[in-house]
Amino acid sequence: MSVNTDNFANCKTNVKESEEKFELKKNVGFWSGVALIIGTVVGSGIFVSPVGVLKSVNGSIGVCLLVWVGGGLIAMMSALCYCELGASLRASGGDVTNFRAAYGPAVSFVFTWSRVMINPGPTITLKVFGSYLLSPFYSDGCTPPDSTIKLIAILLLCFLIYLNCVSVKKTVKFEIAFSIIKFLAMALIAVSGIACLALGNKVGGTNFQNGFASGPVRTITAFDVGMAFYQGSWSYTGYRALYLISEEITNVKKNLPRATVVGLSVVIVMYILVNIGYLSVMGNQNGTYLIKARLPFAAARSRLMPRIFSMIYTK
Repeated sequence: MSVNTDNFANCKTNVKESEEKFELKKNVGFWSGVALIIGTVVGSGIFVSPVGVLKSVNGSIGVCLLVWVGGGLIAMMSALCYCELGASLRASGGDVTNFRAAYGPAVSFVFTWSRVMINPGPTITLKVFGSYLLSPFYSDGCTPPDSTIKLIAILLLCFLIYLNCVSVKKTVKFEIAFSIIKFLAMALIAVSGIACLALGNKVGGTNFQNGFASGPVRTITAFDVGMAFYQGSWSYTGYRALYLISEEITNVKKNLPRATVVGLSVVIVMYILVNIGYLSVMGNQNGTYLIKARLPFAAARSRLMPRIFSMIYTK
């Protein structure tokens, strides 16, 4: 019995081509990319880190604001480096893809499992959300029970996982909505503080008049500056969000760097205004789950994790 080897070869070629084209849909455009950057970067950090940054620079208002600007510029430059990689490789998975291309599957395998099994960041963010959500229901001096905070965090986690499983488009819309809410909250803090400053609030006036007072500045060491940047860096975590889903961005060479620059620029300006608002009167998760899911997806597609993680719901 004869076998037509030409047809067999053509069949193999067609299968290979279809496998190469099997990728995530491009559902993320410029504005949704900007919203994703903002929504992923802006989280609990901006409501927690300012105190730590100010303490690290010995209460110097001027140096504190410079640290926030410097931290934002560092995040911007780092993000642009990742944008170059994303526009070149055009594949989801972030460092899973990078390490596989640069060092081989062994390093990519170790990195993947370490990130999947050891990643406390989202857990901390969810607990902070639960704590803030419950705090208004408890009187002064009382803190919500840890078990209740964990329950709220688990419920939110389940909801976000469900949302990401249902639709990327719905997830992005949800991210846009909550980005607006986050900015309204920051705008309320910034406008209220600046209004108090304009109306002659003595605390704010004293703070900014002595912004670079020699006393606190003279006692600042290199270690203090490093600690201040370390404290502030928590608020800029997520700057490479779009790079992690570059495979899903329309016109990636154009939209990836532009959305990253615009998104981070807006974040930096808002962070400065929020800090001014704080100093005038006193001395992150949905997007995270959208981008984090691409890490095991890319690893499974490269056979570094069980193949089930590389499956995509076609509808």
